[in-house]
Amino acid sequence: MIPSKRIVGVEEGGKCPNIYGVGRLTKKPAKPATKGATKNIPPVGANPAPIADVAPPARVRRRHRVLFLSFLLFVLAPAGIAIYYMYEIAEDQYSSRVSFSIRSEEFTNPLDAFSSLGQISTGSSPDASILNEYIRSQIMLEEISDKIDLRAIYSKPENDPLFTFDPNGSIEDLLRYWQWMTYVSYDAGTGLIDIEVFAFTAHDAHLIATQIMQTSNALVDKLSHISRKDTTKDALFELDRANERLSQAHQKLGDFRDARQTIDPLADLESRMGVLTALQQQLASAIIEHDLLAETTSLADPRLENMIRRVDAIQARIDQERSKIGQTSDGEGSALASVVGQYERLLADREFAATAYLAAAANYDLALAEARRKSRYLAAHIPPTMAQTPQYPQRLLIVLSVFGGALLFWMISVLTVYAMLDRR
Repeated sequence: MIPSKRIVGVEEGGKCPNIYGVGRLTKKPAKPATKGATKNIPPVGANPAPIADVAPPARVRRRHRVLFLSFLLFVLAPAGIAIYYMYEIAEDQYSSRVSFSIRSEEFTNPLDAFSSLGQISTGSSPDASILNEYIRSQIMLEEISDKIDLRAIYSKPENDPLFTFDPNGSIEDLLRYWQWMTYVSYDAGTGLIDIEVFAFTAHDAHLIATQIMQTSNALVDKLSHISRKDTTKDALFELDRANERLSQAHQKLGDFRDARQTIDPLADLESRMGVLTALQQQLASAIIEHDLLAETTSLADPRLENMIRRVDAIQARIDQERSKIGQTSDGEGSALASVVGQYERLLADREFAATAYLAAAANYDLALAEARRKSRYLAAHIPPTMAQTPQYPQRLLIVLSVFGGALLFWMISVLTVYAMLDRR
């Protein structure tokens, strides 16, 4: 038996063996190859050609130590600090959830859809979008701060500088911290607003969530009041103007009656017309009697002279009554016909003003009814909840996030450094 070595030989049948093969040598010589075969093949039993040595075993170098130290410094150290802070220093946080939407009782006429086909729609922000921006704004923060001390609530833990608020911070700092401790989710399709409030005690979280809902309700009431005011503004203006016009008409009519010392000139005119009619009847009777008497007596008859004086007296009275009705009197004022004309104009103005006032009042009532149909209110389908156990901060998730981020940063840095060294 030949020891296992790296040898070069020829197998039986003339095939070239594996130069690294280990096996038994055959005693039968290999058949010569063709005439042009190479002569460099060593004979059977000769020493094999020397082969280069393999790579030496790996040793710990300075770059390996630097790499390990960087791993400790940039990966394990931040992860260890995060574990210590989250499990030893960070305070528990409680959450309170509230969810609501804005409801409206606005009545829509189905026939309005056909009338609005040719109109260009104008963009308007929904009330829920306005409320969503209002909750994140500084205005709501200031209104809630006037009712409860947010600075004291958010700065209760004294040994947790990472998650607490500095009570000496500005309003802008408090706004950023408020937006971080208050999560607002808004669904534009359904108009639902879901709010989750965080605090260091369950009572404080519930108190803040309640104040948010109350302040939002006040804003919705204000928006509803503005909408009703805008809806009834024009109708109220027309009603006030019609009321003033009617008051002026009544005032003018009263002044006219005081100046003429009469309540209804039409009644005076009717009475005078009655007197005139009676006088005309008497005049006609006197004329007929005069004519009959003149046919049966002489001109010297005293009865005929008396009849003539009666006719003249009745005619004079008729002329006086007509002058009072249709002509200007002797400086004591206007004739009754002109007085009645002024009275009728004032009466017509009063009737027109009264009709306009009734129409304006009816329009105002319709506007009020429309405004009531457009009233908005806050519907809370999830009232502020009271937590029993703390759910935040999520310590394990934060520690894993710190470890993963540090590890990714370390790997990218190492690959970048090695890439730069390979280019040298």
